[in-house]
Amino acid sequence: MPLCPCCGRQGRPVSAKTLESLVCVEARLRFKSLDGFLFCATPTCAVAYFHPATGDRVACAEVRVPIFQKRSEPERLVCYCFQHTVAAIQRDVREAGTSRIAADIKARCAQGLDDCEHTNPQGCCCLGNVQRVIREATGDSQAPPSDGGGCCCH
Repeated sequence: MPLCPCCGRQGRPVSAKTLESLVCVEARLRFKSLDGFLFCATPTCAVAYFHPATGDRVACAEVRVPIFQKRSEPERLVCYCFQHTVAAIQRDVREAGTSRIAADIKARCAQGLDDCEHTNPQGCCCLGNVQRVIREATGDSQAPPSDGGGCCCH
């Protein structure tokens, strides 16, 4: 898998639909095509998307929503489809010892209410991120489930 030209970490493929939905118009107009871009999840990297063949880059500031992986404030979204924040998960854990947010997301996804490809900057399901936030909030250092945590992507 190609590496981000800014931070040198591996990128993850995203669809053109994700870029069409989330990258500001001015940035999109720079590119001949939105196909072939990769998402950079490195927290300290200023690049959100890059194209390994063309060298094209999209800066985090050119994405219309804050990127979960690139921010640290508790009020940041972790689930873009249903507007769940890190703070809401942490609050659930403080009040109940666990969080039902992952189960809520799975239930809504089962109803076909998710739209990850258009709302989440990483271009796919947030459940892995949600479960990581839950584990951190509960103090559980256990590795994430190998199945991606019941990813809702179709």
